[in-house]
Amino acid sequence: MNTDNLYTHTFCHLKDVVVFFVTLATCTFLLTAASTFTSATEIIVDAIPTLAIPQPPAPLELAPTPEPAIQRIEVSLALPEVEVISAGVEIISEISLAPDGVVPSAPDGVVAHESIPFHGIIVQAAERYDVDPHLIRAIIFAESGYNPRAKSEKGARGLMQLMPSTAKSLGVEDSFDPEENIDGGVRYFRSLLDRFDGDVQLALAAYNAGSRHVRNYEGIPPFRATQLYVKKVLKFHKIFKTEMVVRAGRLA
Repeated sequence: MNTDNLYTHTFCHLKDVVVFFVTLATCTFLLTAASTFTSATEIIVDAIPTLAIPQPPAPLELAPTPEPAIQRIEVSLALPEVEVISAGVEIISEISLAPDGVVPSAPDGVVAHESIPFHGIIVQAAERYDVDPHLIRAIIFAESGYNPRAKSEKGARGLMQLMPSTAKSLGVEDSFDPEENIDGGVRYFRSLLDRFDGDVQLALAAYNAGSRHVRNYEGIPPFRATQLYVKKVLKFHKIFKTEMVVRAGRLA
């Protein structure tokens, strides 16, 4: 029994020694492996910044396309000046007038009657009511610019811009009819001349602003539109008279 106990005790000690050495070897191996892994990791981390990471290709630089040569052409257009008359009708202030204020001449140097809008109607009405035909032309020019369909914001219509109430009192049925409009307008202007003792300026002011304002102010009213209107008509009247004088001189 003692021998068996001795063997048993010895075997137990040997087993403990073996377990000790196995454990020691295992720990040593693990420590060595861990150290090796750490060193490898540090090497890889240190090497990462030096790796050549591919970059996207740079955009192609295209040579700039030359702009086509543009030939600039300057065009000077002589556009007629546009004015707005007191009645609110937009007209061309210098229609058919040359820079020197004379109507362009016909090929033979004479202004033909056919080139004057509504010349026959104007002359007939002027003779009928004893009014200067050049003055009638000037009034029509200032009022509507020879546009028989002209209509102002206030309702004045036709060549001589008759208000509906005025046209009705004159017996004008169609203010857009050139013959009716001119006949009525000249007849009305004749009445204004008679009312203001033949004073053309006062008659023009009354035609534009109304007789009541002319009487109240005892002259041309201080309305800028009316004063400009009177000056404009007188200017055109002078031009038209000069035109006919030149024409008569050339015919002589």
